[in-house]
Amino acid sequence: MANINIIIIIAAFLFAVLAIYALYAIIMFQGNKNGKDNELQLTTKNILEQVEVLYEKGEYALIQLLATKYLERVPNHPQVRYYLAQAYYKDRKYNNAIKQCLTILKKDSNNIDTKKLLGDCFIKKEMLNKAIKEYEEIFDYRSSDKDVVRTLAELYKNTEQFFSAISVYNILSNLLEQNDEIAEVQLILAELNERTRDYPAAFEAYKTRLGIYPTDVFTNQKLAELYIKIKNFPKSVETLLYMLSFVTEPKTLLWVYENLIGLYVETEEYEKAIEYSNRLLDVQGSDKFKIKNDIAAFNLKLNNYDTGITILEELVMMSQNGYDVTVELAHAYIERKEYQKALDKYLALLDKSTQKEAKSVRQLICELHITWAIEELQLKNFEESYKHLENAIEFNPLNPEIYYNKAVNKIAQRDTSAAVELLHKALEYDKQKTNHTKYLLKLSEAHHLLGNFFEEKKALSDLLKLDEKHPMGLYRSGLLYASQHDTKNAEESFKKALQYDPDLIKAKYNLALIYESNNRDKAKELYIEVLEQDPSFEEAKNALADLATSDYY
Repeated sequence: MANINIIIIIAAFLFAVLAIYALYAIIMFQGNKNGKDNELQLTTKNILEQVEVLYEKGEYALIQLLATKYLERVPNHPQVRYYLAQAYYKDRKYNNAIKQCLTILKKDSNNIDTKKLLGDCFIKKEMLNKAIKEYEEIFDYRSSDKDVVRTLAELYKNTEQFFSAISVYNILSNLLEQNDEIAEVQLILAELNERTRDYPAAFEAYKTRLGIYPTDVFTNQKLAELYIKIKNFPKSVETLLYMLSFVTEPKTLLWVYENLIGLYVETEEYEKAIEYSNRLLDVQGSDKFKIKNDIAAFNLKLNNYDTGITILEELVMMSQNGYDVTVELAHAYIERKEYQKALDKYLALLDKSTQKEAKSVRQLICELHITWAIEELQLKNFEESYKHLENAIEFNPLNPEIYYNKAVNKIAQRDTSAAVELLHKALEYDKQKTNHTKYLLKLSEAHHLLGNFFEEKKALSDLLKLDEKHPMGLYRSGLLYASQHDTKNAEESFKKALQYDPDLIKAKYNLALIYESNNRDKAKELYIEVLEQDPSFEEAKNALADLATSDYY
């Protein structure tokens, strides 16, 4: 049977070859006759019939041979030349095809089929701007041809002419009848409108597609992402909740839950975040350790410390090293002011940390002792506070906050000279000048208490060089000027302080004191503002009463 098929194929091929050569002989014979009209009549009919047959069979090389020979003798025959151009195109000889198309168009510039073939050649050669030119002209004649409209739209999109692409894709959508084709175009339109930031049009396209395929996962994902992008969180939540009604594939479920939880965190709806985190635990492939860690964090945000700490304690037991979760647990204890428990966690972590982790843990222990010291100082437990600061030095002696808080402790105990020395040490260790303004302000206060007004002024000057808009620095400068009876500079300093912090009540009160001598109405106005802020401000209350009494007399 196989042999018979081979024989048939060979016979068909030989027949075709014989036919071609017979036709070629006719062409040559007719060309040698004197009657030119007869030559054209015979060869045109035979050549077109044979070329059509060969084109249908895909014999493009034979078409090229016959058509080229024929056109040497009859160069002005557009149909044969068009078949030749098509044969070149099919044979991927695009330059030859372009040459034949241009020859036809010289004689017939409105030959739309030839323009289309020329445009397709330009597309194959990635000469897209030339292809666009041809297809724009074709579109003028065939604006209802779906293939033409689709190709022009794709050309605009591929050359990033997005607004033109949107316009043509909208035309294409109106021409289409099949729902799957309309849905495909609407997805392209949605993405293009996103690129051009026309979000209402993008939403409309996504919704049109969802009208055809309401449970299409990809489209619903894109819609949810777009809502998130424009910060329309209620709509994005609504879309994600809708997806939960039909999504079953684990990977997509993970995506939905993770985005939903992220949105609830963004809007600080931590109860909802906990609810859907618990559901996420049951999804195949979910990171249960991370989810439980997140649930603990959400509980801590809600001040559910017992629940959060219990979860974190379980996670610490589950993990081999547990660096991150132990740090979170210690932080939770610090939030509850259970400093000893936090310290125990850090010390346990320090014993099993890597060298890199140990450095961070030591810094955390140092900061814990500083926080603990501040708490003790607020309770006026000066010795306990100072002891914790000494402990902090063991873990990071270069932390400037240690020396600043020691200084605060000394000032509270009226050992101001020691405080000055400690503040200079804090300034020395604050290499990045992160807290320089805070330290300089406290230094100015210490010098003021010691009566070192020159040093006080220098500290304030250094502070305002670093931050000329520092309200407390300006306020204390005003106090210094006022103590030296420099009313003009004092007034200017208090005004600037209030410019940068309108609620700085002390600056407002001291400015009112200055106005008592030259603008009593303004002084009254400021005293009233002070009392509106703090009705218990006795000095302002008395000053306002004195002004009222003096006005009466």
